[in-house]
Amino acid sequence: MPAVVMRCPLLLGRHPAAALRHSFSSSRMRCVRRAAGSGGQGRSPAYGGLLLDAGGTLLQLAQPVAETYATLGRPYGVMKSQKYIMEGFKRAFSAPWPKTLRYQGDGRPFWKIVVAEATDCTNNNYFEEVYQYYAHGDAWCLPDGAYRTLHDLKDAGGHTAHLS
Repeated sequence: MPAVVMRCPLLLGRHPAAALRHSFSSSRMRCVRRAAGSGGQGRSPAYGGLLLDAGGTLLQLAQPVAETYATLGRPYGVMKSQKYIMEGFKRAFSAPWPKTLRYQGDGRPFWKIVVAEATDCTNNNYFEEVYQYYAHGDAWCLPDGAYRTLHDLKDAGGHTAHLS
């Protein structure tokens, strides 16, 4: 392991996604930039690339899921508490998926089950409103420092790939 990574507690003993999520705090940025090779004259990056999961790692929700489901659901009769909605959301994710893959195509069948399980509402118009909300940029935000860190990685010669 390169010495710069060994000196960086952020990158030690953590799952890469957890380390990256934590890396966007401003107090840890210097460590990430050092591992990326920036801040040192003529140093090569400690690694050549970084693979990022978009949802929940690079892109974070602008507001909590339960709050969104409850707010959008009120016109459709959803009166469940945010706690109930979050428990239903977790139940849907922990249940075995009856099909071959959870996310095929646009993922609508999977997300339809999640929304219905979380809210007890099977109204298709409500589901479409929730689905469309998350399809737009307003639903998502970058963690503090993410843009700068990715820019530093690129400037240091590293490559990034983002997937969802």
